Amino acid sequence: MPVAHVALPVPLPRTFDYLLPEGMTVKAGCRVRVPFGKQQERIGIVVSVSDASELPLNELKAVVEVLDSEPVFTHSVWRLLLWAADYYHHPIGDVLFHALPILLRQGRPAANAPMWYWFATEQGQAVDLNSLKRSPKQQQALAALRQGKIWRDQVATLEFNDAALQALRKKGLCDLASETPEFSDWRTNYAVSGERLRLNTEQATAVGAIHSAADTFSAWLLAGVTGSGKTEVYLSVLENVLAQGKQALVMVPEIGLTPQTIARFRERFNAPVEVLHSGLNDSERLSAWLKAKNGEAAIVIGTRSALFTPFKNLGVIVIDEEHDSSYKQQEGWRYHAPRPGGVSCAQRANPDYSWLRNARAGNVMQRPAEKIPPAAPDPSGRECASGNSTCAGFKRSEGAGRSGSGVNHSYAPAFTG
Repeated sequence: MPVAHVALPVPLPRTFDYLLPEGMTVKAGCRVRVPFGKQQERIGIVVSVSDASELPLNELKAVVEVLDSEPVFTHSVWRLLLWAADYYHHPIGDVLFHALPILLRQGRPAANAPMWYWFATEQGQAVDLNSLKRSPKQQQALAALRQGKIWRDQVATLEFNDAALQALRKKGLCDLASETPEFSDWRTNYAVSGERLRLNTEQATAVGAIHSAADTFSAWLLAGVTGSGKTEVYLSVLENVLAQGKQALVMVPEIGLTPQTIARFRERFNAPVEVLHSGLNDSERLSAWLKAKNGEAAIVIGTRSALFTPFKNLGVIVIDEEHDSSYKQQEGWRYHAPRPGGVSCAQRANPDYSWLRNARAGNVMQRPAEKIPPAAPDPSGRECASGNSTCAGFKRSEGAGRSGSGVNHSYAPAFTG
């Protein structure tokens, strides 16, 4: 009888073996419901299926239910997660479940769920509103429904509540219905809609070099002073990627994920832009995750955990301000997002020594951006000046064959006697 080796979200560096009942099949990467402990069931993820177990088969419990017909992760993300669990010496169950939206961890179907809305029935459209004057919330709710349907997740933001709607439903004045979101293919009418800056020679050279390597895996470092036009370079790279019908992941530090940042992308590209970060509710996060997986999202902007989002056809990963400490997960599974990400394009004003070493060794292609484009703001301030002089010092010492080290004095304690 086949044996499923299942990863569970427990702090143990192993999988658990379960029998697959006759007629039940499952693929690696699919979720299953299994018994675990005393009278308890857990959601697990199948890592592999074989015909053997280290334990006697008669001691194994059986899988209760297979939740997915296809793996929840793409092949590339699956390989990345298995590698990360091994590289960081962390329990495989914790790693796999960290990469899933919370609703999928709880067993929700990995598909776009129907969206529910309230609407006024024929009786509700005809009834006299004054008949509800003793129930002002119901009167208010029905008046609003007569203007059009109200999505269920909008009710919390309105002046009436779900109880008023349920009371109207009992009277036959309103009811619930659902719609399944339709998939819209952005590739059929993709175009750059925002105003573009004119690239200078350095920027155009960088864009051309990155574009020429589009069909192979390569990592690029865009290093330059603040205001040197690094952002415009990777925006131009995104244009080329989207024009080929591929998707893009743009990772930003927590502090960089602002409405202004998101608005800039939506104005520039006539394509769906989704956002993934901790401020979303569970349903919003699952929706964005699924849109990336089925190809409906052209660009996903997210913080460090967005790295493990499955894409249907990912063309580029951009990590903005890669040196930022918020890319390091400090609790539970501790990881540094740019390392497992195998960065395709990172931009930073102050590259650290490891990046400079990788660039010199040829592991990372470097495109310097030292000149300020005419349309870009002129950098100023002591922080920018000191940061880039430190970086230049690294380059000089590296070129002379000497090792380099740097101290950020803003974090160094001051000792006074």
